[in-house]
Amino acid sequence: MAEHADNPDLEPLISFTPTHGVNVIAMCNREVDHAVTAHLTASIMDIVGGVAHVEFHQSNLPVMATLPGLIASLPEPFGATTFGTAQLLRAWAAHPDFRLVK
Repeated sequence: MAEHADNPDLEPLISFTPTHGVNVIAMCNREVDHAVTAHLTASIMDIVGGVAHVEFHQSNLPVMATLPGLIASLPEPFGATTFGTAQLLRAWAAHPDFRLVK
């Protein structure tokens, strides 16, 4: 059984079915912690490839739609689950409204 067998089928959204996941988590809440997490994730993606799964707050959705590297976005009650490239993470980290969802 694949590691992601219990997850929804992502192939229609991101054009492939993930076989593994790499989670990058910072148990902190300062701006620098969020920036380091985004840049570390983007650097890991440069090496191993893949797509980032990032959750965004509702207020950030208009900005997210304009950033390079956006692959797909699924609306949710309080925001969106977004899939994108390392370029998306770097562009979001450079934006003045940047913040990762806890």
